[in-house]
Amino acid sequence: MSELASSTAAAAPALPAGDKPTKTKRTFYFYVETSERLLNAAEALMATPGAPRGPSDLAAEAVERYVDYLEATHNEGRPFAQRSGPLQRGPRVR
Repeated sequence: MSELASSTAAAAPALPAGDKPTKTKRTFYFYVETSERLLNAAEALMATPGAPRGPSDLAAEAVERYVDYLEATHNEGRPFAQRSGPLQRGPRVR
């Protein structure tokens, strides 16, 4: 785990013994090349101890690290505020 990820992980509330974070299924779009690289990496690392267990775990870890980076870079290392509802669909307002 990166220094950034470990510093923000330390600030997260501890889970009771035996509890795991709840997972949710999401649908995202990736470029075909990125998707292929993800699947290739997952297959190549299948027998590597300590590596993510598959493409979902690999993607989750990558997103977690990037969100940690975004929080550190754009929000003084704190989690972003909880959104008030679903994200708006359509083009982003600039």
